[in-house]
Amino acid sequence: MKNPSGKRIRQRDIAEVAGVHLTTVCLSLKNHPSIPVATRERIARLAREMGYTPDPMLAALASYRTRMRTPAFQGTLAWLVNAVDDYDWKSNPHYHDYYRGAAEQAKVHGYTLDTFEIRRPDMTPERLASVLRARHINGVLLCPQSKPGTSLEFPWGQVSSVTFGYKLDNPRLHAVTATHYRNTVRVMCELRARGYRRIGFAFSRSHDAGIARNYLAGFLTEQIGYEMRMPEIPPYLESYRGDTGGVMLWIRQYKPDAIVTGEYGAFELLEKAGMEIPGELGVACPTLPNNRTRLAGMVEDCVHIGAVAVDSLVAAIHRGEKGVPAQPVRILVDGTWHEGESLRS
Repeated sequence: MKNPSGKRIRQRDIAEVAGVHLTTVCLSLKNHPSIPVATRERIARLAREMGYTPDPMLAALASYRTRMRTPAFQGTLAWLVNAVDDYDWKSNPHYHDYYRGAAEQAKVHGYTLDTFEIRRPDMTPERLASVLRARHINGVLLCPQSKPGTSLEFPWGQVSSVTFGYKLDNPRLHAVTATHYRNTVRVMCELRARGYRRIGFAFSRSHDAGIARNYLAGFLTEQIGYEMRMPEIPPYLESYRGDTGGVMLWIRQYKPDAIVTGEYGAFELLEKAGMEIPGELGVACPTLPNNRTRLAGMVEDCVHIGAVAVDSLVAAIHRGEKGVPAQPVRILVDGTWHEGESLRS
């Protein structure tokens, strides 16, 4: 179907040709679930044939009006927890702030955020799906998983869904997370700019594995470089949160002048073990949960990450996108540098 006049095709024009109300066209072009799938597909096909394109100025005006008015109540979103082996997500400061940011942003869109635990003794995936249906909840935000390689059974076709990080292997869903690799590269650049040369990597293996080895990848990229400078210090891949004996032996043996670490409490732990920081050893962390620390490094803005996840979920709901996506999208949020007190100037 041609548009010989060259005039902009309006939604009203599509409605007249389709023989439907203007509201039906508007909602169909937004892929709104209240319109039957067949109608949405017919309207979308007709819009393409007529040469319809959204007016960017009108879209901007509509967006402005939406932001300016107090949102009406839209419903409830689910924060879905998969608590394996007494997993306490609230004890992780990153995950706690994901939830806080998500809950705050849900209010902006007119939603509340309620927590549901799929591993409760009286709960099954099918029963939980029934509960969500009964409460007209069609959006699920998955709390980060406790272990990498996690698979989770659930009737995904009934909901729009977004998760965090890399630990959920099956299904592959849209996800939001920090730029762990870029954050680590930034830390390495800061260390080199301050004259550190013997830089060690002290990260628990499980922590790095849960982020698809992005921390180690960023470290090695900067350490090796295009000149293929092989690291002089082997990585220390154990947690030292409960016992600093092993990491102190490693430090004494290889004598790094700085370390990149995933332990948020590294300043206090190493100081208590007898290290003078930053006099004897510079310490930086690429995964700080906040800036309330003496440790230098990259702060992952976890509240913002939670908000971005809700924006993504609400957009999927508006598009009527349910089930496991054919091509999942991963949104990466940059961190910010925190100077701290653990590096020399």
